[in-house]
Amino acid sequence: MGTPTFDFPRTEDIAIVISLIQDPSSTSSFPSLAAFDIVVFQNGKFVSSRIGDSDDKLIMDLAELITMVSENPSLTVQIFCYSWEETYALNQILVQKALTTDSPDLHICIGAILSIPLALLTSIQPELLDNVLYRSWSKVSRPELEIHLASLGLETAGDLNSLQTRLKNAMTSDNPSLRRLPKVISLQKALENILAMPGPGFAKLEDWAWQVLGPCNVPSDEELYTLVSNGDELGWKVKLQARAEMVFRIVVGVRKLLEREYEDIGRILVNEARPLSPSYIQLCQDPNLRKLLFMHEVSALHE
Repeated sequence: MGTPTFDFPRTEDIAIVISLIQDPSSTSSFPSLAAFDIVVFQNGKFVSSRIGDSDDKLIMDLAELITMVSENPSLTVQIFCYSWEETYALNQILVQKALTTDSPDLHICIGAILSIPLALLTSIQPELLDNVLYRSWSKVSRPELEIHLASLGLETAGDLNSLQTRLKNAMTSDNPSLRRLPKVISLQKALENILAMPGPGFAKLEDWAWQVLGPCNVPSDEELYTLVSNGDELGWKVKLQARAEMVFRIVVGVRKLLEREYEDIGRILVNEARPLSPSYIQLCQDPNLRKLLFMHEVSALHE
């Protein structure tokens, strides 16, 4: 404990915990969803839970929830999954659906959940990379420059040339203060960076619960899948919600541990949650043009 992390927020007004139960017997190379639960907490209190067992219902419920939450831009929001596997499965479900269907709900989910793939190639902020105007600094208007500088917490005073230079330096620097939170945080991965788990090996949710909160009962993934596969609907719904609530209790518990160790937890948890902005990335419909644009972006990043 003591290493700063950029992947866990100091605080958020609304926490959304997504739990996915996958079919381990599936031979498909893509995630096979057996059940899901989306639990919302606001100011530390349970608000609602949405439960289902299909990809379509997951997307519909998630889109409705994202739309409702994003209507108030003053509220900060962070989405959590426990494991990296759940985060990966959530991304894959959205990507696979986008290959065969197109709907407003899917657009909302993609905008709020997925990161721009090209952002993986560079330290440039995705929101800036997505803006075609920044390919040519001379075409950027002052209001747009001020918006992006303000969103990065940078000074907006000065002439147009100064603002252009300031933003360009920010985009091309490796300043860690510009790193933003993942759209969906894997709690397991974040905890490995924040806390030291005694003993070797892979840490499950129940291990982290014991470490952060003390002795407590946590349903395992195996137990949950058994309940789902046996058709015990009441059983798996109750326990899946209990699992999501445990994830949130750990989030709160980690911050309390840090508060006891540090006068200012901002030294460890560098970032704060931000308002949810489910902006959808518009893709070129022609595959050949899309490849050409991709190659152009990549070459521009290496210039």
